[in-house]
Amino acid sequence: MSKLLLLLIGPTIMIFLGLVTIKSVPITFILFYGWLLLFSLYNLRKKHQRNLIVNTKSILVGFISGLICLSAVYGTVYFLKSSVFNLTELRELLIEWNFTGANVFWLVLILIFVNPILEEIYWREVMYGELESKLGATTSITITAFFYSLYHLLSVYFIFSFPFNLLAVLPVFLAGLMWGFFRYKLKSIIAPIISHVLADLGIMLVYINLIH
Repeated sequence: MSKLLLLLIGPTIMIFLGLVTIKSVPITFILFYGWLLLFSLYNLRKKHQRNLIVNTKSILVGFISGLICLSAVYGTVYFLKSSVFNLTELRELLIEWNFTGANVFWLVLILIFVNPILEEIYWREVMYGELESKLGATTSITITAFFYSLYHLLSVYFIFSFPFNLLAVLPVFLAGLMWGFFRYKLKSIIAPIISHVLADLGIMLVYINLIH
């Protein structure tokens, strides 16, 4: 049980160390994605799980839900940008976190293409698999969505103004529930990955068009 709890809270610890303690996005990425990759590879190799079933339904579900997420993210921030964050303070914060200069190109690519794959493998495959046999699908989906959204609170807390920084975690939690449901119903993480890629693309479009 202690090992399972460590796997659930581990990503949050990595984000806290990198973003709050060290205050560097590149180092945060190394700690966070290093953790996801290490334990995902270990678990998948041990259990020989390969839930990458590709079919038309998974692709369609992923694209449609992803486009909805992209539109919701970009549209919400676009219309509320003057309320949700202070652009001057946010730009200064990103510079403090080393999310600037030559780093930006690579960090954006990682967030769009690497982040969704590793997060979905870790939460909707590894952790869901660990929990589902013990607690059932519904509880497992809820728990993974909660811990998935937990470390997002550390980043959005500093990016958005109060109370939007707290409210911003709710859509992340709902997205975690949705992707967990896709994993359960479709028996594959393809739909969650595609949907997650498009959702993260929406976040990056916000950065490129509204913040940068």
